[in-house]
Amino acid sequence: MIDKFLKTKSWSTKITNNFLEALKDYSDDDKCQIIFEVAKTIMNHGNDTNLKCAETVLIYATQHFFDVEDNNSKALIYYRLGELYELHLQDYVKAYTNYKKYELNNIQFGGVHSILLRVLLLRDNFSYSEEMEKELKLSYGEIDLGLRKDRIYENIGSLIMAQKEENDELCEKLIKRIKAIVKADELFFLDLIFRKDTVTDSLKPPQRLLDYVNKL
Repeated sequence: MIDKFLKTKSWSTKITNNFLEALKDYSDDDKCQIIFEVAKTIMNHGNDTNLKCAETVLIYATQHFFDVEDNNSKALIYYRLGELYELHLQDYVKAYTNYKKYELNNIQFGGVHSILLRVLLLRDNFSYSEEMEKELKLSYGEIDLGLRKDRIYENIGSLIMAQKEENDELCEKLIKRIKAIVKADELFFLDLIFRKDTVTDSLKPPQRLLDYVNKL
């Protein structure tokens, strides 16, 4: 039953309603799992209508499907909402709000502080805050893949701290490193070389990040 919705490339209000109706016999945990998967597929199809439908089903889940046994079911929905707002709608305020809710409900997945650091920097236009400093320090202790998308935001956070401390030598070093990470991402063939298991080491920087780096 769910497969036909995964194969649907153009969503509408009618299809969204049919999808939610089709979930009625599932447990709330299963509904959240299914919406987590289907919403990603809708988002990948792009266009404003599909993105609106993805937002609708995810928000509907927060309002109606949270009588769950496992809080990680809630975490999945909030994570996907964070992705929607960060990667597709560039609404970093809403992205941060939902990633914070993901953090509060998540007891299974790592890397949350790297995520929060990234979105905080994007939300606040790469400015210092105590919140940013806290997430930066916590992100250092996380086990991640060391990919460019993780490294660049940690390096930018470190740069902001070095600027605050007026450490010019460290600032110069970090600026060179940040620009090198972005430059490397522009070279297409590196995606075929730098891999961690099956994960492609691609930054895919948002324009806000490129604008910041270009001003350094």
